[in-house]
Amino acid sequence: MNQLLIPGMADQLRGQFGNEIAIKAIKAGTLPYPDGAIIVAIHWMRVSSEFNNTVLNGPFPGTQSWVVGSRANIQVMVKDSKKYAASGGWGFADFTDGKPGNLALHETCFPCHAPAKDRDYVFAHYAP
Repeated sequence: MNQLLIPGMADQLRGQFGNEIAIKAIKAGTLPYPDGAIIVAIHWMRVSSEFNNTVLNGPFPGTQSWVVGSRANIQVMVKDSKKYAASGGWGFADFTDGKPGNLALHETCFPCHAPAKDRDYVFAHYAP
């Protein structure tokens, strides 16, 4: 699982997952991603682990341990170069508490991914 430290998101632990099309492309370094690729990011709030902190305080004084807390949201990217041509070929969705985000929220996704244009708007890297 990747932990991404994105401004404003430092209190989250994040994991990215892909369907077979996305995983095959990311392993091969295929860019742009082929249509049908789906990437899902699950974000959890991180919380301090008092138990771990107590155990670690002896050999490693002042060490702070973080564990997964409540789920913040789930974000989805779907590659369809024709349907989503205006957003680099990607459709975006966000779900919080199982409910989809509104259009205004989804319209913020593509501008956020623009700095990763050279990676087909995908931040994640493959971790074997």
